[in-house]
Amino acid sequence: MDMKKNMQSLLGKKSELPAKCWQRRIGLALLFIALSACEAPLDLSGAEAEGAKDLRRYDMLQAAAHSGDEVMVVSSVGAIVVSGDSGENWQRFELPGRPPLIDITACPSGEFFALDTERRVWRRDSDAGQWTSSVLDTPESTLSIHCAPNGRLWVSASFGTLYWSAGDMQQWTEFSLYEDLQFTAVRFVDENKGFALGEFGTVLTSTDGGDSWEALEPIPNEFYPMGVDFLDAQTGWAGGLDGVIWQTTDGGLNWERQQSVTSAPIYNVHASEHGVFAVGGSAKLVERVGGKWQAFEGATEVLAFMRGVDTLDNGSLLVAGGGGTLVVIPLAERSKSNEGNKGSNK
Repeated sequence: MDMKKNMQSLLGKKSELPAKCWQRRIGLALLFIALSACEAPLDLSGAEAEGAKDLRRYDMLQAAAHSGDEVMVVSSVGAIVVSGDSGENWQRFELPGRPPLIDITACPSGEFFALDTERRVWRRDSDAGQWTSSVLDTPESTLSIHCAPNGRLWVSASFGTLYWSAGDMQQWTEFSLYEDLQFTAVRFVDENKGFALGEFGTVLTSTDGGDSWEALEPIPNEFYPMGVDFLDAQTGWAGGLDGVIWQTTDGGLNWERQQSVTSAPIYNVHASEHGVFAVGGSAKLVERVGGKWQAFEGATEVLAFMRGVDTLDNGSLLVAGGGGTLVVIPLAERSKSNEGNKGSNK
């Protein structure tokens, strides 16, 4: 069956969560956690944030998000490390049952939502500061979470499935291609324009806030995107195995393979007005400068995977990964020769 035609025939369909009795592949999130066991022993001699006593060497930090000066980083051992001053000081909180957290996002409202591998979405009450959870009633593996500018909360999952809910998480709506593929990321650049990327190079786009989706030509070579981000409605990047990064400059219609600067897998990509960065295995941190990818100048030398990456409101770059590695790098102190990394990165 022609996959693209099958996908297009199913676009725009939504339903309440159906019960499915299908066997699923192990989720990408579980793969990420398992891969961490293959990294080399950790040397934290140069890691600035190791001075934060609330970090643990057994923390496998998976993702980071911020709202204003408040920053949160999640660990696969059920911990959330929080800073209220853009990374100057940190506190550690452990969720009940220590769920294996894999992703976190911040909404325009200032609320934070975290996702674990047990299909639970955790919401931080901005008033009481308490975390409560909502379980997605689905057999699918949940892989990522993203809060869109319009306040909708999106969870990507296996079997070509996306779920969205209002911030109260009272009801989840399903969109599915009913294809044996995993959606690994959802990204909205404004209240209407968004993208969903997944296995086999699958690319969907929406112009109505996710009410409907249109299938685009897939990224070549049945690419599996492990890290995805968009700078704007036209420009985005997707990273994966062997250090491969693809770029689009026309809203996902076409993708161009970038020159590789590492053979390590790319686990995450982050794009903002401060620059475009990617992190991956073997402590790889690369950035886009002058239209090309290169090793990040002055990166902290640690022997661990890097998975979390975010640029904070004060212009600092946060990277996080295995062995409790959490580093905040003031970008303003770097050489002005890297200023080509700012603004348009087409």
